[in-house]
Amino acid sequence: MIRRIKILWILSFLGITFVPLHLTAQGVIGARGVALGNATTALYDYDWGLFSNPATITSETERIGFYGLRYYGFPELTDISSTAVIPISLGAASFGFYRYGDDLYSETNINAGLKSNWEFVHAGISIQYRHLSLGRDYGSGGAVSISLGLLSQLSESLWIGAKVQNMNRASYNFEYNDEELPQDLSVGILYQLEERARFVFDAIKDVRFPTSYRAGLEVEIVENLTGRVGSTVEPVTYTFGLGYQSKAWNINLAVQQHELLGTSPGADFILKL
Repeated sequence: MIRRIKILWILSFLGITFVPLHLTAQGVIGARGVALGNATTALYDYDWGLFSNPATITSETERIGFYGLRYYGFPELTDISSTAVIPISLGAASFGFYRYGDDLYSETNINAGLKSNWEFVHAGISIQYRHLSLGRDYGSGGAVSISLGLLSQLSESLWIGAKVQNMNRASYNFEYNDEELPQDLSVGILYQLEERARFVFDAIKDVRFPTSYRAGLEVEIVENLTGRVGSTVEPVTYTFGLGYQSKAWNINLAVQQHELLGTSPGADFILKL
């Protein structure tokens, strides 16, 4: 009985407050990106670029990654994701898996992307199959969406990126009606403040919601150890984290503080093959 009450409360929580935030403002996967205030549109060497801007997919080496983030202390509200990147002659191919929720409400995404570059211009495409389940009594639906991304280096210290998510305007096909997937346009910059510091900024416009602004700062504290802080508007959140990078692996930690809902800790691990 207690568990049933808890599940019903979480369902209300999802339906009233969390689902819009998750779908429109929490689309970034990876602890590094979360710690930078989710400003990843121009983060040119991002291990989890497949899930944000496919033009930023790193192409240095083969690698696999694992990521998790728990929202506001609820086990039922947890992101779990994995990714793989394979350098190819054109640039890099990437594959990813994402899961959120439990048997009452869940999202499952399977993603594949390709990134290529010519001189200082990078382009990427991702194709994503998304499945949404609302429990046994409410059914489920699936959809295939396409996202395109661009990234350009304007100078030694300045990068600019852009991404269109769900450009084909896909919808979940439920039995009785369709539910449109989020569709948004994001524009971002990355500015290399000095050799050991970067500033990132994004402006993101979902067709159904106000523009969201995101910003982050990344500073190398000592060799291989990086500190990060960030913030977002619409909704208002504050983020911080740490990252350690070695020749064989990377590990990143992040904490996001929502002004109303509380704290969300997350971590990812990247293994370079």
